[in-house]
Amino acid sequence: MTKIPIFASHLVQSTFLCGALMMPLEVIAQTASEKAAAVSGEDFVRAFLGNCAQNAGNFDIVIAAAEALGFADLPEEMKPLLAPQDPQTEFVGYYAQSGDGAPYFLGVARGDLEGRSFTICSVANPYIETAQVVSALEKFADIGVPDHDESAMGQRYRVWLVDEWSQDAFISLTDAAPMGYSGAILAMSAPSTN
Repeated sequence: MTKIPIFASHLVQSTFLCGALMMPLEVIAQTASEKAAAVSGEDFVRAFLGNCAQNAGNFDIVIAAAEALGFADLPEEMKPLLAPQDPQTEFVGYYAQSGDGAPYFLGVARGDLEGRSFTICSVANPYIETAQVVSALEKFADIGVPDHDESAMGQRYRVWLVDEWSQDAFISLTDAAPMGYSGAILAMSAPSTN
């Protein structure tokens, strides 16, 4: 299987998702914004590993865990910012207000890429410092340097291939640091297991 088309398809979704990084959180009280700005990179990566990486490709488990933890539904007006561009893609979004890394947005999508079903699980924080996220990801996940790293249209995209975690899986980090904005989306894409 070729990695580049899957990656390119994910970049289109990430480009759309990254719009959420530059928008004020008008649907959430200012105190939540202040809390999001105070989240450490380590706690944010813990949220990613617990929600997404440990459940790679498992759409139903991510949803069940979010509901068991009492995550709020993603406000309707935020869905266009986090959901994949393809309206046929299954998507569920949450707003996590407690636990490691909170507050953050959690989105999980299941759809076809190159004729195979893939699940993409993402955590997003529009105020997190990206350098802290990269440092924590290297510390906890020991994944080394990205297999792909590029900046385009004011956004930076990094991808780590993690076949040893799940066959044909990858982690991506999208941020708007080239434009001087804080915030990051950390995502795990893997073949769907259900």
